[in-house]
Amino acid sequence: MIKPRNCEVILNYDCNAKCRFCYHPEAVLNQVAERMPFAKAAEALYKGRREKCWVAYLIGGEITMRPDLPKIVRIARDMGYPYVQVMSNGLKLADPAYARELVEAGANIFRVSVHGPDAATHDALVGVPGAFKKVMKAFDNLTRLGAEISVNHALNKRNYKKLKPLLEIISGRFGIEDFNVIFPHYNGMMAARASELKVSVTQAVPYVREALAYLKDSGAAIEDTVLVNFTPCNLPEAVHLMAEWERPAGTKDEPLFHIDGREDRIHGLKERLCLKNKGCEACIYNARCMGFEKWYSDLFGGSEFRPVRKPAVPFPLVPSHNRLKRAQVLLKKKGLRADAGAGLAKPCRRPELA
Repeated sequence: MIKPRNCEVILNYDCNAKCRFCYHPEAVLNQVAERMPFAKAAEALYKGRREKCWVAYLIGGEITMRPDLPKIVRIARDMGYPYVQVMSNGLKLADPAYARELVEAGANIFRVSVHGPDAATHDALVGVPGAFKKVMKAFDNLTRLGAEISVNHALNKRNYKKLKPLLEIISGRFGIEDFNVIFPHYNGMMAARASELKVSVTQAVPYVREALAYLKDSGAAIEDTVLVNFTPCNLPEAVHLMAEWERPAGTKDEPLFHIDGREDRIHGLKERLCLKNKGCEACIYNARCMGFEKWYSDLFGGSEFRPVRKPAVPFPLVPSHNRLKRAQVLLKKKGLRADAGAGLAKPCRRPELA
C-alpha cells in the first residue's frame, strides 16, 4: 500500500483560542505580522507538488484567522493536490457560510481539534467558553457539505481518562473514521503548565487500551493509524496503529515549510527532538524507531521505555485506508502509477500570483 505524501505548510501562529497545552509559547499566539506571505505559501505548495505530494496539509496556529485561506486552498487544488487538508480548532467552521466557502474553494479534509467529550472539559482546555458546542456545529456543517473530517486529540491530565467517551462521540455519533490521539509535546505552554497537565505513558496506556477495545467492539472503521507520539514499547500490540514513531522506509521524508519559507523534513525534525535509552539497542524496533521526546524525559525520565524483545500479537483493529484506495482508483483511471501521486487533478504548474 502506497502512503500518500504530505506537504505541511505552517501558515501562521496567531490563534483565536488559548489552549493550555499548546506547544507554542503564549507570546506567539497574537503575532499576526508573523504570518507566511501568500507568495511564500504558494511557492511552498508548488515545491511539495513537485515532490509528488498528494496532501496539502495547511497548519498553524489557527489558519482560519487568515482572510486569504480560501485563496490558498484554491491555488493548492489548481496545482493538482487531490487532497487539501485544513487543520482547525473548529470555531470559525461553526459558521455554515464560512465552512461552505472553504469546501467550495477545494478543501476536502478538515482536521478539527477536540479535547474532551463534554463542554466542561474541552472549553476549559482551549480557553474559550462555548467552544465544544461550536465544534459539534462544525462537524454538522462539514458533514452536510460532504467533506471528510479528521480529529486531533491531545492527551493530558484533564482528559486522558475520558478517551473512550470522546470516541463514542467522534466514531459513534458522527461516524468519523480518521483521528489522532496525540501524546503531548512538552514545549511552549504545555511545558509551562506541566505541573498542571502532565500525564505519563504508564498512566495513559490503560485508557488508550480501553478506547481501542471500544473501537473494536463497536465495529468502528478507522481510516489510518490513530496513535501519535507513542513508541512500540508503550503499546507493543498496537505498533500498526502508530504514526510518526519510525524513520521513513524507502521513500523520501515529507516536506515541512516554516512561516519564513524555510524547508524542513517532518520525520527529520521529530528525530532531532528525540533520544533513546541504552537498552533500546536490544529492541527489535531499534533500527526503525526514532526514540522518545527529550521533553518527556526531562519530566519523567526514560525508565518507562524498555526494549521489545519479540513482536506482540497485533490488536485486532486494522486501518481501512479507504481514502487512499479511492485515490488509487482515480490514478488507475488516468493510467498513472500508484506511487506517482500526480494527475488526480490538474497537472502541477507554478502558481500565478496575480
